Amino acid sequence: MRAVKAAIAANSLVCILKFAVAAAGGSATMFAEAIHSLADTANQALLMLGIRRSLIGPSKKFPFGRGQERFVWGLISACGVFFVGAGVTIYHGISALIEPHAPEFSVWTKVVIGIALVAEGSTLFLAWIDRQRGDPTNLAVLMEDSAAVLGLLLASLAIYLTDITGEYYWDAIGSIIVGVILAVMAMILIWQNLEYLIEKASPAELQEEVRKELSRFPLIEEIRDTRMIVLTPETHRVRAEVELNGYLLVKEMEDILREEYEDIEDFSDFLQFCSYFANRVTRIVGKKIDEMEETLKARVPYLKNVDIKPS
Repeated sequence: MRAVKAAIAANSLVCILKFAVAAAGGSATMFAEAIHSLADTANQALLMLGIRRSLIGPSKKFPFGRGQERFVWGLISACGVFFVGAGVTIYHGISALIEPHAPEFSVWTKVVIGIALVAEGSTLFLAWIDRQRGDPTNLAVLMEDSAAVLGLLLASLAIYLTDITGEYYWDAIGSIIVGVILAVMAMILIWQNLEYLIEKASPAELQEEVRKELSRFPLIEEIRDTRMIVLTPETHRVRAEVELNGYLLVKEMEDILREEYEDIEDFSDFLQFCSYFANRVTRIVGKKIDEMEETLKARVPYLKNVDIKPS
């Protein structure tokens, strides 16, 4: 979340400066960079909205919470970056190729590019540090800032080539390249969010860890099947089908069963005993499963929902 907030602040400032320079000088590349920063700011604002919405707890309408809502907002944002950000930028670059005009590159152009490199580089470094510390919420920020720094370097090259050669098409080509970078980044984010929305399987190493924890319960004799999906980048849901150890269940009821058994005198008493036994086993199994589910969530913090079913 820290990297997201920093990225929004940095991109908002850089976006305003880029639009001002693009309007003053008429550079297609600077206009493309301004659109790039605008798309990044909007994307990160929607990302923050999604993160906040995903933290809303369970309710009657949403019994498992709203964890996956962040991917909905991420998908909306990525589509906007692709169709609006990349589309407008590439269109503007192609227009500049068809109808070339002389852009003006003042000292402010270089100043704004320098400020943008410092701002984008700082948020990229912050996102990288948070990522190394295990914060999974800032992957989109990491990708966007990486693309932003690359776009700035290419924009600087396009402006430099335009300035020294006097050929205006370098400025237009720079705009198109920035648009292509936006489009590629958007497609990656669209695919990533789509995978999570259709219940992407959790990483194999996490699934194996959960199976090992399940096997530690004495009452579980065999794990027949586990299905584990990603709810959010930091939370998961698992459904396990297990075979319970009936001997341990009966062993726990041994004293009570012995007392009931001694009262059996005829078949009617035997039927009553069987009915009591069945009810008792059902209640004990339910209680033991609830205890195992809570214990598993305590042992494995990233498990938000656990559903253990006896086979």
